[in-house]
Amino acid sequence: MPVVFLIVVLLCESDLEVLYEQATTRLVSYRAVKDSAVALFVELGRDSSTSDSTVDFLVSKFDTKSSVQRHTLKNILVEIGDKAIDRIAAHVDYRGSEMEARALKQSLWVLGEIGGERIVDPAAGFIRDTEWSVRSGAFTALGKSGSSRALPYVREGLSDTVALVRKSAFHSLAQIATEGDVAYLIDGLDDPFYGVRYAALSGLRKSGCGWSYLIHAGIDDLNDFFYMSLKTECDTLHGFADLIRSMPPSVRKAAYSNFSQEEMRAALATELHPLLINYLIKRIAQIENVE
Repeated sequence: MPVVFLIVVLLCESDLEVLYEQATTRLVSYRAVKDSAVALFVELGRDSSTSDSTVDFLVSKFDTKSSVQRHTLKNILVEIGDKAIDRIAAHVDYRGSEMEARALKQSLWVLGEIGGERIVDPAAGFIRDTEWSVRSGAFTALGKSGSSRALPYVREGLSDTVALVRKSAFHSLAQIATEGDVAYLIDGLDDPFYGVRYAALSGLRKSGCGWSYLIHAGIDDLNDFFYMSLKTECDTLHGFADLIRSMPPSVRKAAYSNFSQEEMRAALATELHPLLINYLIKRIAQIENVE
Protein backbone atom coordinates (compact mmCIF):
# COMPACT_ATOMS: atom_id res chain seq x y z
CA MET A 1 0.00 0.00 0.00
CA PRO A 2 2.77 2.51 0.80
CA VAL A 3 4.36 1.78 -2.62
CA VAL A 4 1.11 2.50 -4.45
CA PHE A 5 0.67 5.72 -2.48
CA LEU A 6 4.21 6.80 -3.38
CA ILE A 7 3.56 6.21 -7.07
CA VAL A 8 0.40 8.31 -6.97
CA VAL A 9 2.26 11.11 -5.21
CA LEU A 10 5.03 11.01 -7.78
CA LEU A 11 2.48 11.20 -10.57
CA CYS A 12 0.85 14.25 -9.02
CA GLU A 13 4.13 16.01 -8.43
CA SER A 14 5.92 15.06 -11.62
CA ASP A 15 5.64 16.78 -14.91
CA LEU A 16 5.10 13.89 -17.32
CA GLU A 17 6.64 15.92 -20.11
CA VAL A 18 9.86 16.31 -18.14
CA LEU A 19 9.79 12.62 -17.25
CA TYR A 20 9.31 11.80 -20.94
CA GLU A 21 12.28 13.95 -21.94
CA GLN A 22 14.38 12.10 -19.36
CA ALA A 23 13.18 8.70 -20.57
CA THR A 24 13.99 9.49 -24.20
CA THR A 25 17.25 11.39 -23.80
CA ARG A 26 20.05 10.60 -26.24
CA LEU A 27 22.77 11.72 -23.84
CA VAL A 28 24.89 8.79 -22.70
CA SER A 29 25.89 10.67 -19.55
CA TYR A 30 22.23 10.67 -18.50
CA ARG A 31 21.79 6.90 -18.81
CA ALA A 32 20.97 6.49 -15.13
CA VAL A 33 18.36 9.26 -15.36
CA LYS A 34 16.91 7.66 -18.49
CA ASP A 35 16.66 4.20 -16.91
CA SER A 36 15.05 5.65 -13.79
CA ALA A 37 12.46 7.56 -15.83
CA VAL A 38 11.63 4.48 -17.91
CA ALA A 39 11.24 2.38 -14.76
CA LEU A 40 8.93 4.98 -13.23
CA PHE A 41 6.74 5.07 -16.35
CA VAL A 42 6.46 1.27 -16.17
CA GLU A 43 5.44 1.42 -12.51
CA LEU A 44 2.87 4.12 -13.20
CA GLY A 45 1.53 2.17 -16.17
CA ARG A 46 1.12 -1.01 -14.15
CA ASP A 47 -0.60 0.55 -11.14
CA SER A 48 -4.39 0.51 -11.49
CA SER A 49 -4.78 4.03 -10.07
CA THR A 50 -2.42 5.64 -12.61
CA SER A 51 -2.39 3.23 -15.54
CA ASP A 52 -4.98 4.86 -17.80
CA SER A 53 -3.61 8.40 -17.56
CA THR A 54 -0.01 7.22 -17.96
CA VAL A 55 -0.68 5.07 -21.04
CA ASP A 56 -2.84 7.81 -22.57
CA PHE A 57 0.07 10.22 -22.19
CA LEU A 58 2.50 7.77 -23.80
CA VAL A 59 0.12 7.08 -26.67
CA SER A 60 -0.17 10.83 -27.27
CA LYS A 61 3.52 10.73 -28.24
CA PHE A 62 3.05 8.07 -30.93
CA ASP A 63 3.28 10.64 -33.73
CA THR A 64 6.97 11.30 -33.05
CA LYS A 65 9.50 11.09 -35.89
CA SER A 66 12.32 10.17 -33.52
CA SER A 67 13.37 6.52 -33.71
CA VAL A 68 14.80 6.78 -30.18
CA GLN A 69 11.46 7.97 -28.84
CA ARG A 70 9.51 5.35 -30.82
CA HIS A 71 11.64 2.51 -29.45
CA THR A 72 11.55 3.87 -25.91
CA LEU A 73 7.76 4.14 -26.05
CA LYS A 74 7.57 0.59 -27.36
CA ASN A 75 9.86 -0.73 -24.64
CA ILE A 76 7.92 1.00 -21.85
CA LEU A 77 4.54 -0.20 -23.09
CA VAL A 78 5.75 -3.77 -23.64
CA GLU A 79 6.94 -3.76 -20.01
CA ILE A 80 3.56 -2.45 -18.90
CA GLY A 81 2.03 -5.30 -20.89
CA ASP A 82 -1.66 -6.21 -21.01
CA LYS A 83 -2.70 -3.18 -18.96
CA ALA A 84 -1.68 -0.97 -21.90
CA ILE A 85 -3.69 -2.77 -24.59
CA ASP A 86 -7.13 -1.29 -23.92
CA ARG A 87 -5.84 2.29 -23.78
CA ILE A 88 -3.79 1.87 -26.97
CA ALA A 89 -6.80 0.30 -28.69
CA ALA A 90 -8.99 3.16 -27.50
CA HIS A 91 -6.86 5.59 -29.49
CA VAL A 92 -6.50 3.45 -32.61
CA ASP A 93 -8.59 4.95 -35.36
CA TYR A 94 -8.19 6.04 -38.96
CA ARG A 95 -5.37 8.52 -39.39
CA GLY A 96 -5.24 10.41 -42.67
CA SER A 97 -2.44 12.94 -42.13
CA GLU A 98 1.24 12.04 -42.14
CA MET A 99 1.45 12.67 -38.40
CA GLU A 100 -1.64 10.61 -37.68
CA ALA A 101 -0.40 7.78 -39.92
CA ARG A 102 2.82 7.61 -37.90
CA ALA A 103 0.77 7.30 -34.71
CA LEU A 104 -1.31 4.51 -36.19
CA LYS A 105 1.73 2.55 -37.36
CA GLN A 106 3.30 2.96 -33.92
CA SER A 107 0.08 1.69 -32.33
CA LEU A 108 0.07 -1.43 -34.49
CA TRP A 109 3.77 -2.05 -33.87
CA VAL A 110 3.41 -1.73 -30.10
CA LEU A 111 0.30 -3.91 -30.01
CA GLY A 112 2.19 -6.59 -31.92
CA GLU A 113 5.14 -6.40 -29.55
CA ILE A 114 2.83 -6.81 -26.55
CA GLY A 115 1.05 -9.70 -28.30
CA GLY A 116 -1.73 -11.92 -27.04
CA GLU A 117 -5.29 -12.56 -28.15
CA ARG A 118 -6.54 -9.17 -26.97
CA ILE A 119 -4.68 -7.34 -29.73
CA VAL A 120 -6.45 -9.27 -32.50
CA ASP A 121 -9.57 -7.12 -32.78
CA PRO A 122 -7.89 -3.68 -32.82
CA ALA A 123 -5.22 -4.85 -35.27
CA ALA A 124 -7.71 -6.61 -37.55
CA GLY A 125 -9.54 -3.34 -38.06
CA PHE A 126 -6.76 -2.16 -40.40
CA ILE A 127 -6.13 -5.11 -42.69
CA ARG A 128 -8.12 -3.36 -45.44
CA ASP A 129 -6.68 0.12 -44.94
CA THR A 130 -6.02 2.08 -48.13
CA GLU A 131 -2.36 2.57 -47.19
CA TRP A 132 -0.31 -0.55 -47.84
CA SER A 133 2.13 0.11 -44.99
CA VAL A 134 -0.76 0.21 -42.51
CA ARG A 135 -2.10 -3.10 -43.84
CA SER A 136 1.39 -4.56 -43.55
CA GLY A 137 1.68 -3.41 -39.94
CA ALA A 138 -1.73 -4.84 -39.11
CA PHE A 139 -0.84 -8.27 -40.51
CA THR A 140 2.49 -8.25 -38.70
CA ALA A 141 0.75 -7.47 -35.42
CA LEU A 142 -1.78 -10.25 -35.98
CA GLY A 143 0.98 -12.79 -36.46
CA LYS A 144 2.69 -11.67 -33.27
CA SER A 145 -0.56 -12.10 -31.37
CA GLY A 146 0.14 -15.84 -31.42
CA SER A 147 -3.59 -16.42 -31.54
CA SER A 148 -5.37 -18.78 -33.91
CA ARG A 149 -8.25 -16.30 -33.83
CA ALA A 150 -6.12 -14.08 -36.07
CA LEU A 151 -5.96 -16.68 -38.85
CA PRO A 152 -9.07 -15.63 -40.84
CA TYR A 153 -7.75 -12.07 -40.94
CA VAL A 154 -4.20 -13.07 -41.88
CA ARG A 155 -5.45 -15.23 -44.75
CA GLU A 156 -7.01 -12.13 -46.31
CA GLY A 157 -3.56 -10.66 -46.80
CA LEU A 158 -2.13 -13.63 -48.69
CA SER A 159 -3.55 -12.32 -51.97
CA ASP A 160 -2.95 -8.60 -51.40
CA THR A 161 -1.93 -6.73 -54.55
CA VAL A 162 1.16 -5.28 -52.81
CA ALA A 163 4.05 -7.75 -52.48
CA LEU A 164 5.31 -6.35 -49.17
CA VAL A 165 1.86 -6.75 -47.63
CA ARG A 166 1.69 -10.37 -48.84
CA LYS A 167 5.12 -10.89 -47.30
CA SER A 168 3.87 -9.61 -43.92
CA ALA A 169 0.78 -11.81 -44.15
CA PHE A 170 2.79 -14.94 -45.00
CA HIS A 171 5.29 -14.23 -42.22
CA SER A 172 2.37 -13.95 -39.83
CA LEU A 173 0.79 -17.12 -41.16
CA ALA A 174 4.10 -18.90 -40.64
CA GLN A 175 3.91 -18.02 -36.94
CA ILE A 176 0.35 -19.19 -36.27
CA ALA A 177 -0.48 -21.64 -39.07
CA THR A 178 -2.36 -24.84 -38.38
CA GLU A 179 -2.19 -28.00 -40.47
CA GLY A 180 -5.11 -26.66 -42.48
CA ASP A 181 -2.98 -23.73 -43.64
CA VAL A 182 -0.29 -25.84 -45.31
CA ALA A 183 -1.98 -25.45 -48.71
CA TYR A 184 -1.71 -21.66 -48.41
CA LEU A 185 1.98 -21.95 -47.58
CA ILE A 186 2.60 -24.24 -50.56
CA ASP A 187 0.87 -21.71 -52.83
CA GLY A 188 3.19 -19.05 -51.41
CA LEU A 189 6.22 -20.90 -52.80
CA ASP A 190 5.05 -19.88 -56.28
CA ASP A 191 4.61 -16.19 -55.47
CA PRO A 192 6.59 -13.90 -57.81
CA PHE A 193 8.09 -12.05 -54.81
CA TYR A 194 11.11 -13.68 -53.17
CA GLY A 195 10.16 -12.37 -49.71
CA VAL A 196 6.80 -14.13 -49.88
CA ARG A 197 8.39 -17.40 -51.00
CA TYR A 198 10.89 -17.25 -48.14
CA ALA A 199 8.11 -16.57 -45.61
CA ALA A 200 6.13 -19.52 -46.98
CA LEU A 201 9.24 -21.70 -46.70
CA SER A 202 9.60 -20.65 -43.06
CA GLY A 203 6.00 -21.64 -42.37
CA LEU A 204 6.43 -25.05 -43.99
CA ARG A 205 9.57 -25.64 -41.95
CA LYS A 206 7.70 -24.91 -38.76
CA SER A 207 4.87 -27.21 -39.79
CA GLY A 208 7.24 -30.18 -39.81
CA CYS A 209 8.41 -32.03 -42.89
CA GLY A 210 7.27 -29.59 -45.55
CA TRP A 211 8.61 -31.78 -48.34
CA SER A 212 6.06 -34.49 -47.57
CA TYR A 213 3.31 -31.92 -48.06
CA LEU A 214 4.75 -30.99 -51.45
CA ILE A 215 4.92 -34.61 -52.52
CA HIS A 216 1.33 -35.09 -51.39
CA ALA A 217 0.38 -32.07 -53.52
CA GLY A 218 2.13 -33.63 -56.51
CA ILE A 219 5.08 -31.20 -56.49
CA ASP A 220 8.57 -32.65 -56.92
CA ASP A 221 10.62 -29.77 -58.33
CA LEU A 222 14.18 -30.11 -57.06
CA ASN A 223 15.44 -27.45 -59.46
CA ASP A 224 14.23 -24.73 -57.10
CA PHE A 225 15.96 -23.36 -53.99
CA PHE A 226 12.84 -23.42 -51.82
CA TYR A 227 11.80 -26.94 -52.76
CA MET A 228 15.34 -28.23 -52.36
CA SER A 229 15.60 -26.54 -48.94
CA LEU A 230 12.56 -28.44 -47.74
CA LYS A 231 13.79 -31.75 -49.14
CA THR A 232 17.19 -31.44 -47.47
CA GLU A 233 15.49 -31.01 -44.10
CA CYS A 234 13.27 -34.07 -44.52
CA ASP A 235 15.26 -36.52 -46.57
CA THR A 236 18.72 -37.54 -47.72
CA LEU A 237 20.05 -36.86 -51.18
CA HIS A 238 22.11 -39.95 -51.83
CA GLY A 239 22.29 -40.67 -55.56
CA PHE A 240 21.48 -37.11 -56.55
CA ALA A 241 25.10 -36.02 -57.15
CA ASP A 242 24.94 -35.88 -60.95
CA LEU A 243 21.59 -34.09 -60.92
CA ILE A 244 22.77 -31.53 -58.35
CA ARG A 245 25.76 -30.52 -60.50
CA SER A 246 23.40 -29.22 -63.16
CA MET A 247 21.34 -27.14 -60.76
CA PRO A 248 21.67 -23.38 -60.20
CA PRO A 249 24.19 -22.28 -57.50
CA SER A 250 21.52 -21.38 -54.93
CA VAL A 251 19.93 -24.83 -55.28
CA ARG A 252 23.30 -26.57 -55.05
CA LYS A 253 24.00 -24.70 -51.80
CA ALA A 254 20.70 -25.90 -50.35
CA ALA A 255 21.57 -29.44 -51.35
CA TYR A 256 25.12 -29.28 -49.92
CA SER A 257 23.72 -28.45 -46.48
CA ASN A 258 22.45 -32.05 -46.35
CA PHE A 259 25.64 -33.72 -47.57
CA SER A 260 27.91 -35.86 -45.42
CA GLN A 261 31.57 -34.90 -45.08
CA GLU A 262 32.54 -37.47 -47.71
CA GLU A 263 29.89 -36.20 -50.13
CA MET A 264 30.98 -32.60 -49.60
CA ARG A 265 34.58 -33.53 -50.40
CA ALA A 266 33.39 -35.16 -53.61
CA ALA A 267 31.34 -32.10 -54.47
CA LEU A 268 34.33 -29.85 -53.77
CA ALA A 269 36.32 -31.72 -56.41
CA THR A 270 33.85 -30.71 -59.15
CA GLU A 271 32.39 -27.42 -57.85
CA LEU A 272 33.45 -24.35 -59.86
CA HIS A 273 31.50 -21.55 -58.18
CA PRO A 274 33.92 -19.64 -55.87
CA LEU A 275 31.33 -18.89 -53.20
CA LEU A 276 30.19 -22.49 -53.07
CA ILE A 277 33.78 -23.70 -52.92
CA ASN A 278 34.29 -21.49 -49.84
CA TYR A 279 31.01 -22.76 -48.38
CA LEU A 280 32.04 -26.40 -48.79
CA ILE A 281 35.50 -25.75 -47.31
CA LYS A 282 33.96 -24.07 -44.25
CA ARG A 283 31.34 -26.80 -43.78
CA ILE A 284 33.97 -29.54 -44.00
CA ALA A 285 36.14 -27.68 -41.48
CA GLN A 286 33.18 -27.27 -39.10
CA ILE A 287 32.45 -31.01 -39.20
CA GLU A 288 36.12 -31.83 -38.61
CA ASN A 289 36.26 -29.48 -35.61
CA VAL A 290 33.19 -31.12 -34.08
CA GLU A 291 34.68 -34.54 -34.52
